Amino acid sequence: MAKSEAFARIKGQVLRIVATIPESKLTTYQSIGEHLAVMPRHVAYILSQLDDGAKLDVPWYRVVSGDGRLGASKRGPYGDSQAQLLEREGIAVVGNAVQPSLEAFFLPCQELGHGIPRQERPAAPQGVKRVRGC
Repeated sequence: MAKSEAFARIKGQVLRIVATIPESKLTTYQSIGEHLAVMPRHVAYILSQLDDGAKLDVPWYRVVSGDGRLGASKRGPYGDSQAQLLEREGIAVVGNAVQPSLEAFFLPCQELGHGIPRQERPAAPQGVKRVRGC
């Protein structure tokens, strides 16, 4: 099934943002989602669907949950886990979470040099209720 133009635009923006996360730093699905006015789970979905070529181009493993937990068991193109890739950059992972805390490595999306302006969702027309997540 073909994805929409909006999905393609958002995917391109997510990948552009992730490509600017410096080594040994992290950002969150939520930080990217807030910047792009999309749900954090949409950011997580985009990163979970990357093929091996894209995983070589962008440091997908530098994006974690807001509480410092790693994503679902994802692996790089050479079989390295997200934890292994982060540990090579000096970010300790204990169990399934960044240690000592996310704050030690966190960079908010707006502080990354991606050049994408903060997005705003258009207001729902008068009398129309927006369904959560849409």
